[in-house]
Amino acid sequence: MTCITGVSQEINFADTEAQLKGLLDSTRIEKNDSVRLALNTLFYNGLYTAIQHDTHGLWPYDSLYIGKPVSEDGRVRLFNWNIQQNDGQNIYFLIVHHLSSHKVFKMDPVAALKHIENDRLFTNQDWPGGLIYKVISRKESKKPFYTLLSWDGFSRGTVRKSIDVLSFDEEGVPVFGLPVFKTMDGIQHRVVKEYSSEARFTLIYDKQSIKISNVRKSKQKITDYMIVLDKLVPLNETLIGEYWAYVPAGDTYDAFVFLNQYWTFVEDISPRNPAVPKSKTKKVEYNLFPPAGQ
Repeated sequence: MTCITGVSQEINFADTEAQLKGLLDSTRIEKNDSVRLALNTLFYNGLYTAIQHDTHGLWPYDSLYIGKPVSEDGRVRLFNWNIQQNDGQNIYFLIVHHLSSHKVFKMDPVAALKHIENDRLFTNQDWPGGLIYKVISRKESKKPFYTLLSWDGFSRGTVRKSIDVLSFDEEGVPVFGLPVFKTMDGIQHRVVKEYSSEARFTLIYDKQSIKISNVRKSKQKITDYMIVLDKLVPLNETLIGEYWAYVPAGDTYDAFVFLNQYWTFVEDISPRNPAVPKSKTKKVEYNLFPPAGQ
C-alpha cells in the first residue's frame, strides 16, 4: 500500500490516482456529451473520496491535468476543471479542501452564468463557476479570506476573467463573494471583466511600485503585490456595452491595491514589470487554465 506521512492508509493513493487518470483521459476523448458527463461524474466522486482520505493535503495528484492551486498560506487547496460540451458550453467543477479544518467540500457543477451579480453571495455549495488559477491570501486581513483569480470561457464571442473572494462561514462552509472591492461604482463583492474571445487580457497578481492620490503623503508610494489588469475599451464608441468588441487599450493598466482591508481600485498605473509579452502566450489545451496573460 502506498502511503505518505499524514495521509490515511485506508486507500492506495498510487492506484487510486491511476484509476482517476484513466477516467479523466476517457472523459477528454469522449465525443458524446451524456457519456462524457457520466465519466466525469465518476471522476468527480472518486477524486472527492480520495481527498477526504488525504487529511493534510499531501498527495500531489501530479498526473491529473486539472487545476490544483493552493493558497499562499497553505490552508486552502482547490481542485478545479471544466467539461466542454459539443455546443461550446463549459460546465465547471470544484472541490475545496480546507486544510485548516481538514474539511472537503464538493461544490455543485455549474454552467457559465449569463450574468454574475457583483453584489451576490454564493453559499450552500453554489459558486459562480470558472477556472481558478490563483489563490491570494493577505496576512494583514482581519477576517481570513482568499482572493481568487479565474477564467471563464463564457461563449464563443466573449471570455470573462474574475476577481472573487472565498471565505468560510461559522460552520466552515465555503462562501463566495465579499464586499471588499472598492471600485468607481462603489463597494462590490467581486469584479468581473468580459471581453472579446479574440483578445488577450492580463489579470495577474504581481509586485509593483506605484503612486496613488487622495491618501496621506506617507501612503502615496506603494511597493507591494497587487492585482494588475488591462484596461478594457470597446473598438469604438458605438459598441459600448457590446463585450464581444472589448479589447485591452494597449500599454494601459489598472490595479487593485490592498489598503485598509479593501481591494482598492487604482486607475492608469505604469507597471514596473509588465505582463509576459502577449506573443509568447501558449495555446491552452482542453480549455483548461490559460496563462495569466491571456
